[in-house]
Amino acid sequence: MKAPRYPFYYFVILFGILILSVLFWIIVFSSDQNRPFRIFESETTSEQVYWSRDYLPEHISNIIPIDTTKIIRDSINQRRIVSNLVNIAVKNTDNSIARFTSDLKEKFPSEEYEVIYLDSVVNRIQIRLPEEKRLEFKEEVKNKLDQYSLLVWDETLFDYLKTFTDPMLSNSKANWYLKAINIEKAWEKTTGNENIVIAVIDNGFDLKHPELKNKAFKPYNVIDKSAEVSPNNENHGTHIASTIVGNSNNDEGLLGICPDCHFMPIKVQDQNGMMTNTYIIDAILYAIKNGASIINLSLGIKIPPSIQIPLQDQKDYINSFAKDEEEFWKDLFKYADDKNVTCVLAAGNNNMLTGFDSFQRSTTTIKVGAIDQEFNKAVFSNFGEQTTIYAPGVGIFGASSNNNYEYLEGTSMAAPIVSGFIGLMKSYNSQITNKEIIKLLKRNVVSRNELSILNGNMLN
Repeated sequence: MKAPRYPFYYFVILFGILILSVLFWIIVFSSDQNRPFRIFESETTSEQVYWSRDYLPEHISNIIPIDTTKIIRDSINQRRIVSNLVNIAVKNTDNSIARFTSDLKEKFPSEEYEVIYLDSVVNRIQIRLPEEKRLEFKEEVKNKLDQYSLLVWDETLFDYLKTFTDPMLSNSKANWYLKAINIEKAWEKTTGNENIVIAVIDNGFDLKHPELKNKAFKPYNVIDKSAEVSPNNENHGTHIASTIVGNSNNDEGLLGICPDCHFMPIKVQDQNGMMTNTYIIDAILYAIKNGASIINLSLGIKIPPSIQIPLQDQKDYINSFAKDEEEFWKDLFKYADDKNVTCVLAAGNNNMLTGFDSFQRSTTTIKVGAIDQEFNKAVFSNFGEQTTIYAPGVGIFGASSNNNYEYLEGTSMAAPIVSGFIGLMKSYNSQITNKEIIKLLKRNVVSRNELSILNGNMLN
């Protein structure tokens, strides 16, 4: 029986089909990225190819330090997060993280979505992206890659919970001012940095007190140019220093606002118990030139209570008198500001307008008024528009001579609370400027009884 004969065009058609088939498979196997035939990729692309893609980080598994300028408080969950990072983990360990990343980049090809970390052990990648696209990306990534089972989360900051063994921290009479300024919120972020040095210019210091042991940096006596700064009679400086940097976890007394900072004790009282402007100026210059970040000045002129000056007369005096002294102090404090040294001044205890003392008129300094336990202005505290902020200044527990403790009051006690808080600010962000500090302080307040009172819950 003869085999059937087919027309010539039949063989032409078969040959054409063969050619088309070969071309089809050539296209499938030769395509690299953005292939239309993804169904074949797992069978045709080797793992090595996925790991060679140029969108992968140069150094696999190298964690990049957090960019602190991108830390925000998320409006949804009220946690601190890094606003330009999103993490993605593939639950199924059978899935290649490199292949997943390839699929991700196909869905999000823009260079705005940058893979900055990849971990093949736990199958995780980290994406850096524009802050404004974070929420949208988190919503879309699971939908667009629904062939995978994914975990998607923000880079949220956890803080270690710090506890203290200082016994008076549980005493409501002693700790009231710490509670009043909400200091625990700031301590969640930092309790200070030993590289931040807070100069305290005062009448003397008991450096052997348990609260001040091993805290002093470059102590200086402006009278005899020595490092001997022990107090003569009153213990004013020791109390103030303990409020700022008092040691924590020493099973003694209380702790300072900025317990892990150091302080520069500068004694400005002579053998006769006198303090002059020249002594104080020398002390300020010493602090600026020897590494102080902050200067606390809990001192100023004292006006006898018997002298009553009408409010309008006080305003007129501030506007028209002591202008030469005012100019000098402004010039000196500008020098401090130029060196990014923050000067904190007690507003004064005369129940008068802050600024009556020309020492207080510089806009680059921070003037601190005092409040009592009821958040009222302390009866003695100076006040007015030149007062930058108020802080507790009545019944303040702190160190005294011979390893003792005492309660004191005054704007002298309020100023170191603010100085300590600025120490926390600078510990958290060493590059912060005085202008930024003043702006941030004005955000860190609660308004009570028409006063702007320190409420220390933000350090940046």
